[in-house]
Formats: sequence, C-alpha cells, structure tokens
Amino acid sequence: MTKPGEPLSRVTFQAGRRVSLQDEQLQALGLPAGEKDFWLVPAAEGYRLLPVRPDVKKIYLEVTTRCNYDCITCIRHVWRDELSHMPAGTFAAVERSLDGLPELECVHFGGFGEPFTHPAIFDMMAAVKKRGLKVEAITNGSLLTPAVADRLIDLGVDMLFVSLDAPQEEEYQHIRPGGQLSGVLASMRDLLERRRQRGARRPELGVEFVAMRRNYHQLPELIKICHELRVQKVIVTNLLPYHPSMQDQILYDMDDTGVPFGDRSPLAMLMAQFPYMKLRTDRYCKFVEDRALCINHRGLVSPCYALMHSYSCFVYGRQKQIFPYYLGDVREQDLARIWQQAEYVNFRQAIRDFKFPSCTDCKYLDGCSMADSNEMDCWGNSPSCAECLWSRQLIACP
Repeated sequence: MTKPGEPLSRVTFQAGRRVSLQDEQLQALGLPAGEKDFWLVPAAEGYRLLPVRPDVKKIYLEVTTRCNYDCITCIRHVWRDELSHMPAGTFAAVERSLDGLPELECVHFGGFGEPFTHPAIFDMMAAVKKRGLKVEAITNGSLLTPAVADRLIDLGVDMLFVSLDAPQEEEYQHIRPGGQLSGVLASMRDLLERRRQRGARRPELGVEFVAMRRNYHQLPELIKICHELRVQKVIVTNLLPYHPSMQDQILYDMDDTGVPFGDRSPLAMLMAQFPYMKLRTDRYCKFVEDRALCINHRGLVSPCYALMHSYSCFVYGRQKQIFPYYLGDVREQDLARIWQQAEYVNFRQAIRDFKFPSCTDCKYLDGCSMADSNEMDCWGNSPSCAECLWSRQLIACP
C-alpha cells in the first residue's frame, strides 16, 4: 500500500515491446506510411500497436512551490511537499531536453507556486524564447512591478494569465488574504500602457477565475473589468476543495444549460471559457489531447497537474487521497526518452480510451474503499483517473 507523500508504484502501464515496421508491413496492417517505431502492448484481444514519437507540444513547468499569498483555495493547506525553488541544474536539464522535442510549441510557467518568486525566472523564460518557443505564465499579479512588466515585454513573453477571483476588494482579500485587488489591476493597466508605448503586442493578458458559491454571481462584473482591460482570454474553473472548510463552496450540481447571469450574460459568454457545472458522462483529458506533460520543481515528470504532488481533496463531499505519479526524472533522462517509454505511451492511450470506471456516480460507491484514493480502481488501473474532475471538464487550466 502506498503511503501519503510517496509516488504510485508502476502497475498497469509498463508492459510493452518496441518493434520497428517496414512500409510494406504498415500497408498490410492498414497503417499510414511514415510511422516506424511502435510499442506492442497487450490489449483486450491480442495486442495493440502504439506509435512512438517525440511529439510533445506543450510543457507545464513548475519552477517553484513557494508563494507570497495564502489563498483559501490553495493546495498548500493539505500537501506534504517542501516549499522550494527549482535548482539551476534541474532547469538546465529541462533546457537541454527541449531540443529533442521537434513539435514542441509552448512552455507554460505555472504549477502550484508563484513563478515570479523564483530569482531566475527571467533567465528561464529567455532560454525558452531563444529556441523560438511560446512562453506563457500564470501569476497572482502581486509582483507585476514596472520593472517586471518591462522584462516581460523585452523577452516577448506571449501570454500572462493573472488569477483574479473577485472584482471587489473585500471579497478579493477574503479569498487571497494579504492581497490587494486595486494593486493588481493597477499593475495590469501599467503593463498594457507600457506595451502600448513601446508598440509591442505581447504579452497578451489572460485571467483565471475560480468559481465558488460565494463569488460566482460577481463574475459578470469581473468580465466587465476584463473587457475594459482588453484581456484576451478568461478561463473560468470550478473549485477543487482541498480543505473541509471549502466543501460547501462547490457549484458542480447547478444547471448550466440556461442563461446564468440574465442580461449580463452575453459579454460573459463571449469573453469567458466556461467549465461544465454539473457531472456529465463524457470525459476528455486536456493534457493528453494537447500532447502536454508536467515537470514539477524537483524535475519529476507527471502526465498532468493532478498527479504532480501528494495531497488530499474532497470530491462531492468525500475525502480522497491523491498520490503523485512520476514517469521519469529530467535530471536522469531527457524528456523525449521519458515521453516515448512504453509506460507513458500506454498510459496516454489508456486515457484516450478512458477505460476507467465512473466512481463519482457509481451505485456501489458507498462503502467502496477503492474510491478513497487514486491508487487503484476496481478495473485494475493504477493510477486511477476514475474521478478526475479535470477530465470531467469541471476543473480547467490554461
């Protein structure tokens, strides 16, 4: 049995044998020419060929787990990981790996820390931009000083997302104790003005909003502010409660088929990307479909945000222990090799097929101990993505 804080053991997705096929063999199997290498993995009936190629398109890079805020929604209230910056040597290993990913388009500086607390953040961004890649970052906005704004413009950072969970000072400070909404908005306006004065188009601004019962009705007011600021993208995500005190704030059971804000809805619907607000049967993994991977501050590679750390959360009122799932260490293997190993290729295919049970609405849920963690489900998957709220499109990220 895995202990809290330990990564999950490798159980289901490691089997496979690498094979190379010639064009005539591909033709005989009805496969497109050009694919050469495959993992041959067990399937329900016989075996399955899974293409092997270094086709990563996006990297989510967590350069720190430190933050200067203490938000009531934050995972830090329940996790066991250390608070530290990514060491220079670890980032150097990431940087070396980028050249082995010919289809890579974007590196997103985010994760579960405030990226601008890292003293080398601009050197990291510069190293990525030097390779002609897009750079995104997400921030609470508190460190967006004029000097930082100038550096972002100088580097040509493509997109900067700012976390804004309320349009009013009192509510903002309740959610983000110690924060100041007026200061963050002033910094955003200053960035846009500096960009205008220099004739620059980047960075574009985005906003992420965590929807809760206490703030959802204020979203149209925030959208109006975003419209005035010429924000390019607004991402609305539901709350994932990490602490018992936040359980009553979820909105997942509301009707999302009507017009949520009356006559204020058109602008909100035009500008914002909304999540589902209730459980549906369809499942979709943004990380797999976007061909993305995540690297935490220690250089450990996970398939998604949800599996980067050890923590507990509440899924429809039930406490669930989440164990991390690491597929490699960038300090020991380059990213292309990690991405193409049998376990990772097979895991991504399993997610595309989504042959996982639906624990959340299972009639046998009461009394089922397997739903207490993501270690294994009743279909034998380990890790289990059976209750992933990202795949249910209730939780969203840039």
